[in-house]
Amino acid sequence: MTLIELIRHLMPDGTDAYASSGEPSATAETAPITYQRCPTWPVDLFAVIGTIIERSGCYTLAGPVRDELPNHATYLATVAECARTWNSDISQVPALVEDLWQVVTDGCAKMQISEVRANPALVKILVALFAIADEACAGMGWDVDPNEASARKFSSVAFAALTKSGSAINLPHEPVSLCVMVPPDRAVVLPKSITSSVGCTIRSLSHYLALLPPSTVLEPQWFLSSKGKTQDDQDASTSNTLRLLLVPFPFEVHANSFKLSFPRTALGSNHVPAYFELEQRWLDTKDGPLTGQRLADELIIPLIKTAAEATGQVPNGIILPECALTSELAGGLVNALVGSGIEFLITGVLDTKDGKHLNRALTFAIQRDGVVAMAEQNKHHRWRLDRGQTERYSLHFDDSLNNKWWEDIDVSQRKLPFFGLRKDMSLATLICEDLARTDPAMTAIRAVGPNLVVALLMDGPQLAVRWPGRYATVLAEDPGSAVLSFTCAAMVDRSNLLEARPTRAVGLWRDGTNKMQEILLPEDALGMVLTLQSKAKHQNTLDNRSDNSLSRQLTLRAVEPLFLAGQPDWI
Repeated sequence: MTLIELIRHLMPDGTDAYASSGEPSATAETAPITYQRCPTWPVDLFAVIGTIIERSGCYTLAGPVRDELPNHATYLATVAECARTWNSDISQVPALVEDLWQVVTDGCAKMQISEVRANPALVKILVALFAIADEACAGMGWDVDPNEASARKFSSVAFAALTKSGSAINLPHEPVSLCVMVPPDRAVVLPKSITSSVGCTIRSLSHYLALLPPSTVLEPQWFLSSKGKTQDDQDASTSNTLRLLLVPFPFEVHANSFKLSFPRTALGSNHVPAYFELEQRWLDTKDGPLTGQRLADELIIPLIKTAAEATGQVPNGIILPECALTSELAGGLVNALVGSGIEFLITGVLDTKDGKHLNRALTFAIQRDGVVAMAEQNKHHRWRLDRGQTERYSLHFDDSLNNKWWEDIDVSQRKLPFFGLRKDMSLATLICEDLARTDPAMTAIRAVGPNLVVALLMDGPQLAVRWPGRYATVLAEDPGSAVLSFTCAAMVDRSNLLEARPTRAVGLWRDGTNKMQEILLPEDALGMVLTLQSKAKHQNTLDNRSDNSLSRQLTLRAVEPLFLAGQPDWI
């Protein structure tokens, strides 16, 4: 494939994003589509040039040449100046950027992708265009501080488009992608929080934008936690602390909650494996099914008040483990929490739809006006129980000699939401097995670099030596995310039945500073509040561009167990 063929594939309708949005533009004529003009939206330029760089592998040549450092200093200054110029007038692509683009689409248009690496002059142009597009989008994906608005006009325009508050451009593919002219089935671009500091990949070549695989592989999404800030919100967005209320519900899971749904069955010379399903018996009370309002009134709100008394602040977010609730129950709970001061709620849910069992995670963001935004994702990989695990958990749902059972859930829909929590800070959620598997989520997570990855589990004790600790270490190193794995007290207790010295660790924290902390739940405690510290982190790209310490790194500062004087009778 030649360069121009790839460009046409990525932008089938041309390069003018403003014409696509219905705005007047010099290239919005009725003439045939041309690619002589540079993409007018820097995110599209980033997607196109990034795809060329990644497919050709020329990002390996992006580092400064050590005996030509003065020339590289000039390059860095030129990139910064072009980004400033473009932000000063977003309707006009800087002349130098147009000139560099025309070298690609004119002089090198018929060059094969495989030949790019062998052309040092072209590689320099591609890296420069990629860097300029990235720098022009500093802060994109979050609200923009008024003091920075003049230097971050593209970010302001994107925020207005994301919040539907009136924008100079339409983002037709949001929340999946910030591109305008590049369809998400060709390439996806999302905001970026952390630049990987290890390895040599295209992920290490940008600070503010992330290039992701096409949405046909995995559908990522970008959501904002708040769509309009008061002064209190502005103060919170710049706070250096984040407090999480962990509720390890359910506290009891009976063995009969696990049920054989399909036995191992012969199929020719092979067999169809056995499947099991979960019945959420922990949601049944003597007064009928548990409701969201009752869960809030009798457990969650009392824990919020206890956490506020212990730390002096209402927690920012609440987290419940995998399969803890149903979607209906979770919706009732979050509605009951509107006005409580909670900003977001993350919970695992188990549902049945059209005869299919769905193991999902729901993330709710509670807006200042009481509106609740929700993102949902299905688990990507089934849990496979083996005989050792069923014995450890004292489960006896299959009397056959079979020794493996797959979780009976649908895994056909693969989404991965990212939440922009605060200024330049993001969060992603994984469900159990998804933390351990490379495909499809890890490529997206390493590209975006969320500051916090929350893994919801239905697992045994969260010990540093067990599998969540191993896989959390991988993400803590690349891209550098903090990882919190969190399971329910019930499965920890079932796993400890045969232990002489049980460890009631319901959570495990791992961050980019090499800190790993087991989070222990004392007897009779019904939750704990984690206080996280947000610190500035300095980062450099492969081509030695600094982010001026704009990125953030989360560390665990304190863990406070929470007790209630009156325990609900359904726990």
